[in-house]
Amino acid sequence: MPSAVARAAGRRQLPAAAHTADPRAGGLADPASAADAAETWRAIPRLLAAEPYGRRSPDGGANFPQGRRLAVRLGEDFPREPVTISIYAPDGTGRLLAGDFDIGKAHQAGAADPAAMVAAEAADFAALVARCGGRVVHDISPSQGRHVYLKLRQAVPFEDLRRVAEALAARYVTFDAGPMRSPKGQIRVAGCPYKRSMRADGQARTGPLIGYMALTMPLADAVDILRHPCGLNVWERLQRELTAELTTREPALSLAAPGPCHIDTDGRPWLPLNGGRRPLPARLAELAETGAWQASHLQPKAMPYASPSEARYAVMRSLASGGWRLAEVLAEMRPGGAWPGLEALLGKRSLAQRRAVVRFDWDRAVKEAVTHRRAPKSHTSSNYTPPQGGAGLEERWPVPRMIIDTPVTSPGNYAELQIWTTAVWLAEHDPVRCKGWGRRAPSVRLVLRALALASRLTGASTTAFGVRSLSLMSGLSWRTVATVLAELRDERDPLVVLVRRAVERDADVYMLRVPHAYRGQATRHVWEAGRIETGHPAFLELGPVCALLYESLSACPARPVDLQRRAVLSDSAVSKALVTLASYGLAERNPEGWQRGPATLDEVASKLDAHTLFAERVALYRKHRAEWHAFLGVMGDPAEWPSTAEIADSLAADPSNDVDVGPVDVPDTPAALLDAATPPEPVSTVEDPFDAVVAMVLNELGGRVIRTTHAGTSRPRPTLRAGPSP
Repeated sequence: MPSAVARAAGRRQLPAAAHTADPRAGGLADPASAADAAETWRAIPRLLAAEPYGRRSPDGGANFPQGRRLAVRLGEDFPREPVTISIYAPDGTGRLLAGDFDIGKAHQAGAADPAAMVAAEAADFAALVARCGGRVVHDISPSQGRHVYLKLRQAVPFEDLRRVAEALAARYVTFDAGPMRSPKGQIRVAGCPYKRSMRADGQARTGPLIGYMALTMPLADAVDILRHPCGLNVWERLQRELTAELTTREPALSLAAPGPCHIDTDGRPWLPLNGGRRPLPARLAELAETGAWQASHLQPKAMPYASPSEARYAVMRSLASGGWRLAEVLAEMRPGGAWPGLEALLGKRSLAQRRAVVRFDWDRAVKEAVTHRRAPKSHTSSNYTPPQGGAGLEERWPVPRMIIDTPVTSPGNYAELQIWTTAVWLAEHDPVRCKGWGRRAPSVRLVLRALALASRLTGASTTAFGVRSLSLMSGLSWRTVATVLAELRDERDPLVVLVRRAVERDADVYMLRVPHAYRGQATRHVWEAGRIETGHPAFLELGPVCALLYESLSACPARPVDLQRRAVLSDSAVSKALVTLASYGLAERNPEGWQRGPATLDEVASKLDAHTLFAERVALYRKHRAEWHAFLGVMGDPAEWPSTAEIADSLAADPSNDVDVGPVDVPDTPAALLDAATPPEPVSTVEDPFDAVVAMVLNELGGRVIRTTHAGTSRPRPTLRAGPSP
């Protein structure tokens, strides 16, 4: 390849072969000369690096240790030894996703042409970012390895960048996630010397430089891209495209992925595939393009299509199981799209009817694919095993498991719930709101998770679960849950709104609400796969702080400072909780940080006898409920209670209502109260048991009792408002 360098307008340009936006182009067998590299060095490394200094290798490119003596200021004097830059800032965040496509991995995979395989995968990643609305910078090394850089406008936590890098490594054979796996990650970039050649004895790299890292695109374009980095919307879309790989890496029950299918941003069910969406087979692609459902060569082998609807559904079924989203299908059906024939198969329906039919077919196709095909893991594998996060829900809480059994019911509600859970995450990271929660913040966060679970189980944005049911879901006492709910609904811009107070056997009805302060951000956040299991019986003994910290641990090591930021806990709370979790094997430490340990929550719960404590709590709550229902039976039918007008007339006619009756003795338990309320043989010397009932309503149950006198009886009839429901 020619290495001549042309000058235009006083600026040095790259070789003509490198002037392309496609990483496959450029094919630099002889990477940039020293002059090209020097000009690139002055512009590119400092725009990519998280710190102003790079690391110089003392041994020809074999190692890059940290130290002041080996530090090189980026963009100044051109180095004569290999140099790397830092991917992450000292605070554990980064703005660079570095795609390292390694030629060595292509050799290990047995590729016939390793360089072509590396180039193809680098180009595919660049195209993926372009579909997400972003732009990338790419370069090549003398060994034919390639780098693709995605720079973000805002910093992203280290663990999020690492998680996406590992998902990309699962998609691309030659992708090396090593530089992104460590907070100290380093990488060689365009303009840096590559390596020195090995000495004749093969013991050290002391020979001449092999070459330089070179851009495979115009320098001016690379500078423009790096000076105008991508927004977080590109980052979120990229994570959405990698949903299958992210879920496979940490298969778990998550609020963003109920059951074995996911919900896209439009609230429609979706089955993502490892490696991205799969193209239609040639026969179905022609059918979708032409709409010729009666053509003999487009018929399936088993039986010809009986109607346009049957042909249309065959295409929908293939698309649903192939990782497509409904929005992508609709885009191809519009005028100018690739599948006008699929639109023609809808017949002579109105636009609204067409969209309704397509949505119905899509939901049915996804559900059928989940049930029968089990959503293949990749383009060539059908051995998919759905996430196993929800198997114990019915055993853990006595409530219907609608989400797991019917994953495509009311997708709009799941989209709303995802937005609300994002608002909860934003509230947890809001210092002003957290300060208002005070020391009760961990309990508040667990109650919010219980409300989210209750909403998932019912499939609605309103919940009517009593405080005792929420207690079982959160691992807190019912009194704490009641206190937290009262505080949450009294906030200025609340996350929950009390829609209806409890009446007899019905609990309070709460509506999940996205605060005005978070509505702009709540719709742009993408939930990652992860375990939400804070209500496990083991945490009845371990406590809420351990529950929140365990939720933040994963199979990837994390530093305590990262866990502190992720779990939104103080450093002392994180330190104590890590010690507690480690003592039971739920967390373990390695040189890179803390991760989940080998023990399971069920094993720890058995060791702590937490299952017995949970069963005792369930039995106690059932007893409370039975006593409350018995009390309602004593009070009689509310339909027979006096009206407001009758009560007002009675109060006006009876001056004795103004008399202070003094203190009243209250029985210790509701059972004793009922015994006192229905004595076998009333004795005139004993205080009227109705007074005890009145006292319990006032003091124990929080109701209001108004006395009135009826003809023919000396006992007043009560009017009870809003008694609590267990």
